[in-house]
Amino acid sequence: MDDCMKFLPIVLISSLLPIVHGLSAQAEVEAATEVVIPTEISEPPYAVGDLISEQGHYIAQDDGTTINFRLVNNLIRIYWLDANRLIMEPPVNAATVRFTGSVRGRPYNRANRLAGEPGLGAPGAVLPPHSLNVVLVLSADGEDDSASSYAFRYTPDMDVPKETQP
Repeated sequence: MDDCMKFLPIVLISSLLPIVHGLSAQAEVEAATEVVIPTEISEPPYAVGDLISEQGHYIAQDDGTTINFRLVNNLIRIYWLDANRLIMEPPVNAATVRFTGSVRGRPYNRANRLAGEPGLGAPGAVLPPHSLNVVLVLSADGEDDSASSYAFRYTPDMDVPKETQP
């Protein structure tokens, strides 16, 4: 029995070594993939990982992401934000936007991928005042059976970024 007791520390150390090594490797991977959250608001054109001003209407998604619908210089812009509220690639290539009620201009708009920017946009101007009932329809690569629809009210105060509001 005494001979077995002599080897017990060696057996314990050799069995714990892979566990300790695995934990340190996991910590290194987590440190390497740590997200750096910017503190300064970016200006368009945006890139993936940019922090944007709080503006427009936000639609929370089940996966922790958010859809941001905004009117910038009277143009429709739709962005996807990750859980840290940073710009991410949109999961769809197009959307339809319909304004219901009294609208000056086109009541129906098609938003497509923006050139050189992660988001969707429509080329037609949406004339002020921006008091609009909006129906936003997103479909995965044109498949109507997997479409998501969102209806909301867009008001003129949503045009102003929160940082500059009085």
